[in-house]
Amino acid sequence: MKNLFISGMGRSGTTLLDKLLANHSDIDVLSQPLPLIFVEAKKRFLKTRGQDKYYVLNDDFVNRNYSQEEFNTFLDDFIIDRNAVDEILNKMESYSGQCTKTNKSLSLDTQLYHNYIEVMSKCLTLFDTASDIQYLGIKETMCEEFIPYLLGNNYKAIVIIRDPRDVLASANYPRKVKYLGSKKPALFILRTWRKSAEYIYSLKMNKDFHFLRYEDLVNHPHRELDKITDFLKIKKFLPTSFNRGILDRNGEAWLANTSFDDGQNIISNRSVGIYKNTLSDKEIKYTESICSHEMEQLGYQINSTANKHEIIQDYKDTDIEDVIDIQANYSSIESNIQIELQRLKTIKTSLYTD
Repeated sequence: MKNLFISGMGRSGTTLLDKLLANHSDIDVLSQPLPLIFVEAKKRFLKTRGQDKYYVLNDDFVNRNYSQEEFNTFLDDFIIDRNAVDEILNKMESYSGQCTKTNKSLSLDTQLYHNYIEVMSKCLTLFDTASDIQYLGIKETMCEEFIPYLLGNNYKAIVIIRDPRDVLASANYPRKVKYLGSKKPALFILRTWRKSAEYIYSLKMNKDFHFLRYEDLVNHPHRELDKITDFLKIKKFLPTSFNRGILDRNGEAWLANTSFDDGQNIISNRSVGIYKNTLSDKEIKYTESICSHEMEQLGYQINSTANKHEIIQDYKDTDIEDVIDIQANYSSIESNIQIELQRLKTIKTSLYTD
């Protein structure tokens, strides 16, 4: 059995993708089975860098003080004892971010784990999975920085990305459940989105890595799923695979966790372009300014021709309160403005140059 890791920013279609893939007879996908295990590893790493943060999975390339190689080395040398892992597993029993649950523990296992792959492998044995599959997949949101390490440890990985304007609309203006919590500064959300784009660009030539856009998946589901099955070297989905709708791992009908309507048990493109009737003109222009290079690389059309520097300098969020680690005026703090203005000057000659 082979390993598959699925990630992407929250509100980008990660759950839709994991549910679709779980409908394939050769794939079983656990949906967010170990979120706090990933958080704990990142927290411990950041503490070695002198940082004590609450939102530890939101660093884009510009706003972090470490290299990918340093993080990979930390994960390869990651040491944690069994009791600490069991404590995290117990905490997840009541944690809404864990979607696939288990009530088992590691109490009869070894006392110490010596790298992150060993921790993951041991934890995954606690979940009931199908025995006749080729791939065991796990989906964890906003964990792209773990992908290079996992690729070096016999994993394949898939990242799904969505128009950042729709991500911002879904995250900050949900009509139902607030899947990403309270409204947050646009820059904080968009920097997190940029991380997905940055990892897509840096990993796109790796034979064990695949990415797709949410819009392509919902508009052309069988075409995009065929690309994934080709990537995994398994048989294609049948044309009739979703005639009964999308089923969960238990064979029950799955209703989409959309924050904009009641959800239907079908593959729908109704959420594409929701930003047009949700975001203000200022928010749209700001998003296009902050994410312009990534949007161009990914084929998202930018409508604004306004001066990006002026938009970034003048933008201010509204109706936001301070939360842990994030000031309400995060987008308009002078230091953040200067970082973004400098990034506009340098990005074409750095990350996005082949």
